[in-house]
Amino acid sequence: MKPAWVLSPDVAMRRKTGQFNDPQRRHLRVSCQYIDRLLSDIESVLHAAASKSPFPRYLVDITAPQSQVIEDQIHRMRLQLVRTLGWQHMEPQPPEIPATRAVMTDLSFMEIAIEEMRPNYMLGYGTVPEDAARELNGVMDELRSLVEGMQRYVREDLGANLDSRAES
Repeated sequence: MKPAWVLSPDVAMRRKTGQFNDPQRRHLRVSCQYIDRLLSDIESVLHAAASKSPFPRYLVDITAPQSQVIEDQIHRMRLQLVRTLGWQHMEPQPPEIPATRAVMTDLSFMEIAIEEMRPNYMLGYGTVPEDAARELNGVMDELRSLVEGMQRYVREDLGANLDSRAES
């Protein structure tokens, strides 16, 4: 019986050829994924001016030419991330989370936020006038109706579209 500290032939071969061990490979992959998420955040900032949000987070002070240079650099960085993984004979993992699940999760959080804007939750901030409470409930009902409509669309229309694509 070999002592536990003796490397298996597979591990020994990888070490000889400059390959990382499994924890090192996992760290490399997770770090590359993290960098890519940060690059996605930068892309979101660059595209903030195109958003129709009434609550913009960023004051866009980047010109179109500057934005193009940054996007080109993001592309180059992503290519380098893929090369970095390739160096260790690894590939980016395929996506695992269906977009519909992510959308439905966000819509569920919206439902909670809408509910927490109702008058009974506002009491913690002081008395809510009765006429304001009625109006607030009406506004919240409208928001909730919009969210429910989006949920129905994602569940039914997009779901049917996915079913039809799966059949072809």
